[in-house]
Amino acid sequence: MNRLLLFILLASLQSVYAQKSNIKTFPVKIEGELRNSFQKVIYLHHQEGETVFSDSIPVNKGFFKFQSKLSEPRMFWITFVKEATQQNNVVFFVDEAPVKIKLLAGDSLMYSTVTAGTAQNDYMEYKVMINNFVSLQQRMQNDFTEAAQRGDVNAQTAIRNEFENLNAQYLFGLKNFIKTHPKSAMSAHILNNDFNNANIPLAEVEEALSYIDPSMKDNSNVKAAQKRIDDKRGTMVGYKATNFAQADPSGKMVQLSDFRGKYVLVDFWASWCRPCRMENPNVVAAFNKYKSKGFTVLGVSMDSNREAWLAAVQQDMLNWTQLSDLKGWGNEVGKIYGVTGIPANYLIDKEGKIIAKDLRGAALDEKLAEVLK
Repeated sequence: MNRLLLFILLASLQSVYAQKSNIKTFPVKIEGELRNSFQKVIYLHHQEGETVFSDSIPVNKGFFKFQSKLSEPRMFWITFVKEATQQNNVVFFVDEAPVKIKLLAGDSLMYSTVTAGTAQNDYMEYKVMINNFVSLQQRMQNDFTEAAQRGDVNAQTAIRNEFENLNAQYLFGLKNFIKTHPKSAMSAHILNNDFNNANIPLAEVEEALSYIDPSMKDNSNVKAAQKRIDDKRGTMVGYKATNFAQADPSGKMVQLSDFRGKYVLVDFWASWCRPCRMENPNVVAAFNKYKSKGFTVLGVSMDSNREAWLAAVQQDMLNWTQLSDLKGWGNEVGKIYGVTGIPANYLIDKEGKIIAKDLRGAALDEKLAEVLK
């Protein structure tokens, strides 16, 4: 298809989409110069959610141009090959301001320059901060290696402690950046990327989010970070359980919320899991003992074989609602709840709040006796 026609069609589609969804957009204009290269095409990429968008940009006598529309400031990057890798390439932020780029190809790529708007200025400030942390980390690694080579245990311990302190400083630095740039697209990016780490305590992520200005609530990075926080809370004791829906053996979709008003044990198991099968008699005993008092079980199977799943349900006399999407470890409910080992379970009260997890053997009976007096 003719590139000009393609661009017109894309622009038209963007306009229609913006009208239908009532999303405000702004024009994007990128102009650049490429030196030290005979490259005829460069590739411009940006990411929205999990999707990476790529455009091939012709280079004419060392110059290139790109125009489009965005609904919010975004990170872009340029490559000389089609692959959208962000490694060793020019990365920059685009907002309403025009973008001017001077690309120096070859080994001098790192000396390329980008002149753009506020979002890019914030990004450069962020890079300085990160580079300082990387330099400190590298120095510590070198010092630790030298201490290990000379057998200096005390020095190694001191460096480990220093490294732990550096981690704390890093988190403080990220939070402080967001706190001092509450309306910045870079802050939203940090929230959704740097804080997207399972090793960072939820309280730290929640604190970082609290510094974002309310005017940023519709930013895609902020919304994604908020969803991760909500999902994480929804699998923790003391919080409302994340709702889900999955099919029972007849194909009927069943939701967790269907059981509101009862105490429900969401039980993750599988026919092939021996520890699960050994635990099933305890769950059966608890079900039979407390079902008349407002207790039930909702089984979520990590099976991929329908026949094996249903045979185990019958053999173990699991006379409660059973669900599975037959994706094995890829079970979508298992993903939501971060299940990496089975048996696993969550006890949810009548209001939908998680009050306990991983109750096995006598512990399940004891907890039910406590709450179902």
